[in-house]
Amino acid sequence: MSLQTLDRTQWSFAEAFAHVQNVTVARRAVEAAKLPPKPVPEYQTWNPPQDPKVAWKAEAETELLVALRDGDLLAQGRFTEERTHGWGNGGSSSGFGLHSGYHTSIRPEQWREGKYSFGRLTARDWEFIDIRVARFLVKAIWPDYIPEPVRPAQGAADAIYTTPYLKLMQTAIAHFGISPGNQGKKECLMDWFLEQQIEGEPVSNKLADAMATLIRLPSAQRGGAKRVLGPDLRQTG
Repeated sequence: MSLQTLDRTQWSFAEAFAHVQNVTVARRAVEAAKLPPKPVPEYQTWNPPQDPKVAWKAEAETELLVALRDGDLLAQGRFTEERTHGWGNGGSSSGFGLHSGYHTSIRPEQWREGKYSFGRLTARDWEFIDIRVARFLVKAIWPDYIPEPVRPAQGAADAIYTTPYLKLMQTAIAHFGISPGNQGKKECLMDWFLEQQIEGEPVSNKLADAMATLIRLPSAQRGGAKRVLGPDLRQTG
């Protein structure tokens, strides 16, 4: 991918977090479905079992913050060192204000020093707000999760419908080693089919001809030498 075609779309921290949550929950749900069933634990009505999605979402948040702290994922934010409201009153108020109108990079060590809460990365002497990350970086670490196609259970392949005619044609393909480079002669195939039986009945000429045709490529049906164009040697009067 060239720099000219690079998707530089910025996600807010909330958008990136939602994507990581969706990917993690989808992946964990598929993994949990493959595990043997567990007995349902006894519980009181006032203390119901926790929805596993809660733990999976918490795992997603931890993974996202670890990637930022380790420098695997880069982010930007609006920085300030100005305390305009004292030391804050807890909750969503941090006491910082006058944040820059421009985004600057947040270093991994700043993620390790500060604490992310309520959309702010706050340390003792500074703060970032309006945190953004590049979408392509998030998806490079957490690509859209596409579950593997469900494979049929053992023995299910035996239940796939087929017919004696199809089985006989597959047998002929294996017997003669038919491949794109080895089509065999139709006459030989027909002779072989005529020697076979289907449900105790001999194969008819018409059926042998049809099956010998169907197991060969269309290009092999045409046969004949290709016409070669050359000079016109006819006499002109």
